[in-house]
Amino acid sequence: MNPKLIIFDQDGVLVKSNDAHVEACQSALRKVGITDVPDEEIIKHFGENALVTLKNSMGSGYTEKKLKVAAEHYYSLTFSDWFLERIEKIPNLREFLIKLKKKKIKLAVASGNPNSFIEKILKYLDVNDVFDLIIGINDVKKSKPDPEMLLKAIEHFGVKPKETLFVADAPNDIIAGKKAGVKIAVVLTGVLDRKRAEKLGINFIFEDVTKLKF
Repeated sequence: MNPKLIIFDQDGVLVKSNDAHVEACQSALRKVGITDVPDEEIIKHFGENALVTLKNSMGSGYTEKKLKVAAEHYYSLTFSDWFLERIEKIPNLREFLIKLKKKKIKLAVASGNPNSFIEKILKYLDVNDVFDLIIGINDVKKSKPDPEMLLKAIEHFGVKPKETLFVADAPNDIIAGKKAGVKIAVVLTGVLDRKRAEKLGINFIFEDVTKLKF
């Protein structure tokens, strides 16, 4: 395909950051006395916003008060240098994105993170000036797996879903992409390995985002 619009998830796609998010979530859960949550339970909620992930990971231990305390701790970690020290950049990301821009492809980010967090990470990656649109949790009523973010980007640029490629790394991303009717590429720098990705009925699989080919 020759997409007119490429929408990128952030965590696990533009940056290797999922392990850091899991560590921050586990720290936040321990803060409220919850210590028996497997990493896999947290990971399966990736794509949703952090409040939903923390709430669902608490299970029967959930209370509104605990969620508030855990969320404050989680965001204190993810908005700090603690988080930046635990994430890994994708080599040659900026150069790759600029090549796409030169092809007149519109570039967007759609992430369940707060907008200020998205912008902070994009700046850290030195790609904050490359994207034409950033959609975060502040811009929508529902995060992924709801397709609202993707449909909002499609509408913004006036393109068709079939002219749009969504680059993702997690099952909730793929659900959102299928509901939006877009083409989906999975990168293996996030939640999914190749075997699991192949079972999800997506269009493309790449080792990392810079390997995208059309």
